[in-house]
Amino acid sequence: MTYQPGETRHTFEETPRQAIREDMRIEARQSNNTVAWIVAAVVAVVAIIAVAFMVGTAGREDAVTSEDLTAVAEQARAQGLIEGAQSGYNAASAQAQASYNTAASNAQIAADRAAAEARAAAAETRAATERARAEAAESLNEAADAAPVSEAETSPYPQ
Repeated sequence: MTYQPGETRHTFEETPRQAIREDMRIEARQSNNTVAWIVAAVVAVVAIIAVAFMVGTAGREDAVTSEDLTAVAEQARAQGLIEGAQSGYNAASAQAQASYNTAASNAQIAADRAAAEARAAAAETRAATERARAEAAESLNEAADAAPVSEAETSPYPQ
């Protein structure tokens, strides 16, 4: 159980029959704070003056002339042109970005394709070189296995 301010509190001494009743009261001291009242009064006066000013100037507006309407129409037209130009710029910018991305993607694909073709050509060249080496080795082996040739057989002129 918790104690709340201003609540009657009972405390018991050694025997429960002898209850001592203590009334605890908290008294908040209230002081007259005149500064707060003065500030509130000043705020109220300023608010009343502002309302009176707004009500007084509401009926003094001049009638709208055709020049005013023309100026407003021209301003709206100019604003429309600016917004249209901005919209066109945004669309062109988005289109340019898409074109750039497409061109970069196509360039990457072409580079990958060229690299694959170069690897294939290099592999084909290596294979051809290996075949030529094997053929040369086989020719050497055949030449070594062949019977020795005499000088008479190799002479270009008959004797």
